[in-house]
Order: sequence, then structure tokens, then C-alpha cells
Amino acid sequence: MMEEIQRIVPFSFGLGTLLFGAIMVTLPLLLSPRGKGRFRDETYESGEPIIGEAWVQFRGYYYMYALIFVAFDVETAFIVPCVTVLRSYGSWLPVIEVAVFLIVLSLSLVYALKKKVLHWT
Repeated sequence: MMEEIQRIVPFSFGLGTLLFGAIMVTLPLLLSPRGKGRFRDETYESGEPIIGEAWVQFRGYYYMYALIFVAFDVETAFIVPCVTVLRSYGSWLPVIEVAVFLIVLSLSLVYALKKKVLHWT
């Protein structure tokens, strides 16, 4: 009895998955409206009418600000696991690696401050 159930369960899950996928693909085709409206070919942007052109240039400082944020975000993601694992190591090698990483990151922050990247002007 148990062997029959073990053979049937994977097939029933597979059949259920295929059936669910087929329903999810065909249901919107059956329920969606077919008519072509007056605004069908216009760009839709959150229900608001389009104002101006889409080609707007941003200053390069905004991108640098974002890159610095990502660098410090990666720093946090890197340091938290290192600090939690430091107790299990018997050597100073992980501490030195984290220190070198922090020094390089601090130098990049000093460089960004010197170039006035973090000033919103």
C-alpha cells in the first residue's frame, strides 16, 4: 500500500503542476478584454499623463553617490559574517583581512570626500 502511494504522489504533483500552469496561462486569455481602446498605443506611467520627454540627464554625482552607498552596503554584508565567525578561528588572519578591507574602504571614502562627491550641489 505504501509503495503505491510513493509511486502515485510524484505523478499527482507533476500533473497538478501542469494543470495549474495551464489554467494560469489560459484564464487571462479567456477573461481579458479584446477591444482596442483609444489609448492602447500610449505609454502608461502609473495612471498619470506623460509630461515632457523621457530623455532627462542626471548629473554624474548621483551615480557616484549610489556607488558609494553600494560599497558600504557590501561592507556591512561582508563584515557581519566575518565578525560572527572570528571566535571559531584560532588565528589572526581573518582579523587582518577585515582590517585591510576596512582600510581600503576608508581610503575610498576619503577620496570621495576629497572629490566632493557626497555634496548635493
